[in-house]
This record gives sequence, C-alpha cells and structure tokens, in this order.
Amino acid sequence: MTDLPVSVVVVSRARPGSLARTLKGISQLQYWNFEVIVVADPDGIEAAQTLDFSENLKLVPFDVPNISAARNMGLTRAAGEVVAFIDDDAVPEPMWLRYLIAPFERADIAATGGFVRGRNGISFQWKAASLDANGIAHPMKVNSEHATVFTPPKGYAVKTEGTNMAFRR
Repeated sequence: MTDLPVSVVVVSRARPGSLARTLKGISQLQYWNFEVIVVADPDGIEAAQTLDFSENLKLVPFDVPNISAARNMGLTRAAGEVVAFIDDDAVPEPMWLRYLIAPFERADIAATGGFVRGRNGISFQWKAASLDANGIAHPMKVNSEHATVFTPPKGYAVKTEGTNMAFRR
C-alpha cells in the first residue's frame, strides 16, 4: 500500500526551543507523504523559520492560549486524508507516523492513538483508556505487540491523547 497523505499538526505556545526539537524529530520520520502545519505564537513561528527545512512547513500564527482552538486552526490548513497531532513537548520516534497511520488501511477505522512515554523515555505517561458518561477515564488493555482496535462498551467512548492521535478527514 502507498502512504496515505497525512497532515501533521503541531501546536506551540511559549516553548520555541521545545518546538524546534519536536520539528527536528518530525523531519526524521520514516514516512514520505506528509505535510507539517505549525500553529504557534510569534516566538514559535520565529523558531520554526530558523530550521533548515522551514520552507516545507505551513506556519500558522496563533497567539491565543487555547489548544483546542489552535488545533482547529491547524485543521483548517490540513490537506491530508488523515490528520495527526503531536504536541510541542513531544519528540516522535522515526516510525511514529507509520505506526499511527497503519490502522487506516481498514476503511472502518476513524481514529488512532498510541502510547506516550514520559519525560524519562522509559515509563509510560499514557497507554489507552475509555471515558464513561461522567468523563472519568478507565484503563483499557492493549496488545503491546500489535495494533488493538477498540469498540467501546455501551455508554463509553475511547479516549484519544492529544499528543499522539490521528483522525480520518
């Protein structure tokens, strides 16, 4: 299968150094059909413009402390079949996007997510959870060797984690 076209959205506010690390990691992804949309405050836009590959970035100025509105702004600029999100304080592993996008080979997959390691690079900050009607998260069991497809129990929703999620447009 050929790589689906993906838009990677990175939102940043008041962390230009961290954003530069995230973008450097994205530049080393082992996936070939993607664009990068950076939604950032003036310092973040300036940091992105100093990178060797800045001409390949879609830069969207946004200086409001509202991550949801910033992500939505990124969506308005996305051209990919799939939109993936990563935060400016995360650094993706080289195969991150390939693994995140792989389940979209199935037509019935609408969203994907993945594990998030903590700042120490060893322990997990996030694995998988469902939300009940009150918004309380409940851990879900996953297979650490293969992609796990979840169908939430009645009255529950599968929770995605903002720094490692993707959605079919």
